[in-house]
Amino acid sequence: MKKTKKPSEKLTTKEKGLIVGLCVVCFGAGVSVPLLMEKAQRKDTGQFEKLETIYDLMTNKWYYANEIDDVQDTLVEQAIDGMTTNEIDPHTTYMGLDQAKRFSDALSGSNVGIGVGFFRNEAGNMVVRSVYIGSAADQAGLTEGDIITKVGNLNCAQATSDEIIDTIKNHADQKLEIEYERDGKSNQTTVTPGEYDSTVICRLFDDYGEIILSSFSENSGKDFHEAIQQIEKAGLKKLVIDLRDNTGGYLDAAQTIASSLLPENSVVFQEKQKNGKIEETLVSKEYDPADFDQIVILQNGNTASASEVLIGALKDNLGDKVKTVGVNTYGKGTKQVLIPFEDGTSLKYTETEWITPNGTSINQVGFAPDVEVADQEIRSVYYSTENKDLEFGPDEVAANAQALQMYLAYLGYAVDRTDNYFSQASSEALKQFQRDHDLNVTGRSDEATWKALEDNVLLEINKNEAKDDTQRQKAIEMITQE
Repeated sequence: MKKTKKPSEKLTTKEKGLIVGLCVVCFGAGVSVPLLMEKAQRKDTGQFEKLETIYDLMTNKWYYANEIDDVQDTLVEQAIDGMTTNEIDPHTTYMGLDQAKRFSDALSGSNVGIGVGFFRNEAGNMVVRSVYIGSAADQAGLTEGDIITKVGNLNCAQATSDEIIDTIKNHADQKLEIEYERDGKSNQTTVTPGEYDSTVICRLFDDYGEIILSSFSENSGKDFHEAIQQIEKAGLKKLVIDLRDNTGGYLDAAQTIASSLLPENSVVFQEKQKNGKIEETLVSKEYDPADFDQIVILQNGNTASASEVLIGALKDNLGDKVKTVGVNTYGKGTKQVLIPFEDGTSLKYTETEWITPNGTSINQVGFAPDVEVADQEIRSVYYSTENKDLEFGPDEVAANAQALQMYLAYLGYAVDRTDNYFSQASSEALKQFQRDHDLNVTGRSDEATWKALEDNVLLEINKNEAKDDTQRQKAIEMITQE
């Protein structure tokens, strides 16, 4: 189940959002505009004279110039945006202030809180669905399935999610009492909310360990290694790595993570330069690698870039020890460099093409899975959150009609179709949903109805995740049978 705020931004209920870019190596120092201009001018002064002439005409002679605030800055920004927009390379882009900040925040992986992912149950309490490694919740011993009933003086059943989150953030670096239920018994613990990396989740089972890796952030390598150590300490020799919806991040994080699993001197990836020269990147010597008997990797269409680097490194170096399950990966085989500027904007441009240790390019191709298993359809449905797309009625063609009818069907209501035409039968089903949830019974879609639908579908997806996640079930079957 997924929703869109803008055409280029998709948020997933599994808390693995699709970030703006797919793989970035970030250099510490920016390159100033005058320096870049000076180098380019020396190469072709004539072209820059044309650029300056057009800029002067648009600023001083253009009829509509006075109707644009800061016309000089606007023209420069548009020129840069045009220069960096090319069909051949969708991953080179100029990012304005807001986009650059979102991009940076997505790559950092850093959050403030206790470090849990949760959903609300029927009573309104917080059910822990994931605990991030090294977080306050991890240190306090909270585990998946715990039901948090009280946060400080706030009763969860009577509070909104925003109120709960705000209470936790307002207690950053302060002790906070948490009450929770486990196996029907009430418990209490003290946590100290603070910064944590939200990219690595570690789970231990009887026969195997599982690591869910949602991004390749600054601290993902360290946290991944800590997860590996926990799995080794438990005496487990089999590993599941979930890379679904992991769209990438820092390549050096992929190198560090591979270094926790590959022998010394192994090649993690190769880079093909603009001039055709190929350079190898080896594992780092920061960690001693673990030796697993079997590794199963979960992948999907949003598994991209640094995630694909890791898949290629493990498959090429470990051979039959590694199997992949899911559907074809995204196919992003290029590396970008991020150049931040003093005004807060950034340029992300493609510098090299990366290839696997064995010399395979997956750019625009991706990795086919060893065992193909489609994901449950309800988990990959997109809808728009734009107000205009939330309002529609029977016998209308609407952008969100397909998603709405699929959600109703998932919740057990009788719809007769699941396309973009919202039928009379589906309208009657929606009326029943509205009655069941004390909504205005109109048979029409509206914002309040969408909120109730989303809450109920999220609850069912989370409650049934163990049995509904067919890809993960196949991975577990593979790793426990051998």
